[in-house]
Order: sequence, then structure tokens, then C-alpha cells
Amino acid sequence: MKVSPIQAEHLAEVGQFLHDNLNRRFTPERWISSLTHPWSSHRPNLGMQLRDGDRLVGVFCAIYSDQVIDGKVEHFCNPHSWCVLETHRRQGIGLLLNIIKQSGYHFTMFTPNPTVTEVFRGLKFKDLDNRQYISFNLPSPKLWRGGAFAESQVDQIAARLQGQDRVDFDAHRAIPWLHFAAFGVGNEVCWVIYKPTHWKRMRSAWLMHVSNAALFARHGALLRHHLLVTHGFATLKIEARWLNAAPPLSIQGIRTQPKLFLSKTLVDGQIRDTYSELMSLDV
Repeated sequence: MKVSPIQAEHLAEVGQFLHDNLNRRFTPERWISSLTHPWSSHRPNLGMQLRDGDRLVGVFCAIYSDQVIDGKVEHFCNPHSWCVLETHRRQGIGLLLNIIKQSGYHFTMFTPNPTVTEVFRGLKFKDLDNRQYISFNLPSPKLWRGGAFAESQVDQIAARLQGQDRVDFDAHRAIPWLHFAAFGVGNEVCWVIYKPTHWKRMRSAWLMHVSNAALFARHGALLRHHLLVTHGFATLKIEARWLNAAPPLSIQGIRTQPKLFLSKTLVDGQIRDTYSELMSLDV
């Protein structure tokens, strides 16, 4: 039995293994592409693999990224898709331990099942704030103010973004299941990533990233108008940790999917869902 890093030459076998043993909804090619976004200047591996002789019997994938948090470059490792054959389950913990022993990274785990959640908590991972809001979208006259805008065309959004906002947007814009919107007044531009979902049988926009909490609070009515009138979303769902205050006309709830992180310096409000399996896989 041997634990070793997953490298590029192992991807074809790893993609097939995950398709066959974890989730057949994703093709082997989709599994591979989820791991190979160029989000880090130095990617030491693509996760860890467990082999019994030459036979692949387990994997724990990892996405690496360089993210600018409050003006400083931070290095992240996002373990996901822990899959070990039942016959070798006892040896699977070595995959996790070999990933998180790597120094210099903040670690995030956004889609653990209940058993995996308890394993990570036992290794000192903390839960992210699980409060979230459902906010009702309403038409707003603010869109007719001078300089106000709200739009969803990716080329138009890109033209409005500068600096790190443009870098983050470009890193995700080609992922086909992600949707984007930019809104604001004049040079004040907030942008979001969202996915369509439903809430109580109504179409809802699940906001997965908000670029600026202050601008969201100031100009969020423009987004809600745009989502309702242009795209037919009656509500939006957003996590409390990205906000300065509850959105207007909102209902507070609890996110049932645990999200965990391990960091010596960052707090949960600085942990984002971008550059993770939530973006690179349509989960």
C-alpha cells in the first residue's frame, strides 16, 4: 500500500476512477478538467492517490489557488472528492493527512458528507458561519438613476472590471454552469457569481460570490431588479458571511451543507467559495 501525489500523468486513470466509483454524472473528462484550472502559480500535486501495488484504490483530489485577500496573496488548498474502495477504506485517512501536512496553505472543504465532516472537525477544521438569507427581488426605480447599470453579458462585465476583480472574473468566466452579473453606479462596480436554483418552487439565484459587501449593500436593489425583470428570479440566496447587514425583505435561514476551513490567520468572512470544487464542478 502506498500513498503518493496525483500528477498530470495520473489524470486519465484518476478521472475514470472517480467516474466509476464516486459520481457517474461527471464524465472522466469533466473530473479531469475540474482539477486543472490554472489558479495557482505553483501546484505541487492534484491531490493524493492510494495504490495497492499498481492498482488505484483511492484518491483525494485537491485544487490549489492563489487568492488576494485584503490586498495580500494567500495560498489555498481545497481538498475534495475523497473516494476509497470499500476494501481499502481503513487506509484512506493517509490521503487526507498527506494533503493537510503541506505547509504554507489555508485549507477549505466545502462539500463533505456527515462522516467526512466529523473527520475534518477532529483535525481542527472550523465550521464557516452557516447563516444565509433568502431575499425577495423587487423592481427598483434606482436603475433609472444617472449612471446606474445592471448587466449579465460577460463581455460587458469584463469591460467594467479592473485590477483583482478582473483577475477573479477571468478565472471563472469560462465555466459553463456559472452565471454572472455586474451592477452599480458610475465607477462603483459590484459583481457576483450565481447559479439558478429554486426556493419554495420559485426560481431563485444562488449567489456564490459577492465582490464587495459595501457596494452590495449600497446598490443591491439594482441586482434584485435585474434578476427579477431580466431573468425571472423571484428571490436570491446569499450567505451572511459575505454581507455587512441582512438584505432588505429577507428571511434568515441555515445552510445545511457544512463548509469547513483550517487557517492560522484568516477568519471565516475572508474565506470565499471561488477557486474551489463549488466552481469547478456543477455540484
